[in-house]
Amino acid sequence: LFMQDKELRLIIGDVEIKTWDSASIDSAIDTPAESWSFALFSEEDLTLPDSVKAGAKVQAFYGDELILTSVADAVNEACDRSGYGLKISGRDLVGQLIDCSVPIFNGRQVNLDVLLSKYVLDGELKSLFSNVKIQNDAWLKNKISVEPGESLWDAIAKAAMVTGQHVWLDPDGTIQVGDPFASPYQVQESLKLYRDGSENNVLDASYDEDISNVYSDIRLLSQDSKAQHIISSVKVDTQFSYNRLKLITLADAETKAEADAALDKVKKDNNLQAYALNINVKGWDVDQKTWATGMYLNFETDRLNRATAKWAVYGRTLTLSRSNGKKTALKLHRQGDWAQPLKHKEKPKSTTKKTKKKSSNQGQKP
Repeated sequence: LFMQDKELRLIIGDVEIKTWDSASIDSAIDTPAESWSFALFSEEDLTLPDSVKAGAKVQAFYGDELILTSVADAVNEACDRSGYGLKISGRDLVGQLIDCSVPIFNGRQVNLDVLLSKYVLDGELKSLFSNVKIQNDAWLKNKISVEPGESLWDAIAKAAMVTGQHVWLDPDGTIQVGDPFASPYQVQESLKLYRDGSENNVLDASYDEDISNVYSDIRLLSQDSKAQHIISSVKVDTQFSYNRLKLITLADAETKAEADAALDKVKKDNNLQAYALNINVKGWDVDQKTWATGMYLNFETDRLNRATAKWAVYGRTLTLSRSNGKKTALKLHRQGDWAQPLKHKEKPKSTTKKTKKKSSNQGQKP
């Protein structure tokens, strides 16, 4: 299941460094611009080449696998009587999209296609981003309002959301738009933490259950010109001994299908927050791959009975230290509780009617 002893290499400014004493590389589906850092200590002073500097492009490899593409935010050097220390740190490439504004100077309506093609792939950051993958391009014309000063990432995430899709980054810097759990990799062997310990492959585990946002009766109200009326509802089995009612008003849900989709998302989002598992495992590998978000796994234990379940990897932190070697921290939520954003309805009908009226009036003038 787990493999060890691959070489960790960081390439920065065309210089390869592989004598790292500590490292940390975060990745999370639901958190943009995850941080990373690499540090080393040397008894002899090191002189850095001019190309090893903050702002330089960075790639990290674990064995032959590319696990990070980024830009160094900071390079720190320190020295004392015992020797010399170097630390290089930053965020994944989403950090650049968060830092930089959409290059517009007046508020305007734009869609996801324009944001990605014009302002990223052909924009000022084109040397960092070369590829975009979109799972479903059926709703890419849905537009959002962008104001001057708004960050590229906020605009991209918002534009993806109105197409009913999530946006995240691959280790090679590819911008992915779609469902991060559309085709998950299933870890072959169950992760185990038993009292006798003979088959354990998990170091420790922490299970959290917080059902403060879980409801047994959820009803969606749609508001029209006359009144509010229930257009969708669901009953859910919960651990509560009493009924917990949640009424939600959704002004723009016009059909039963839209209401059902909105209600399903509310239920899944609540469940997503309610059940979480955090575990630590030795090494960075599983099934000859580096641990990654979007994977599915089974966890078995006789020590945290409620934690025995099917889980999805939402967050992953690779760490290296002199004392503990390589470890991976996994942030897990239940499989099936992820819900895509709701599609935003286009409203072209009103503009079409106005155009028709104008043309018919123009025809009556003579």
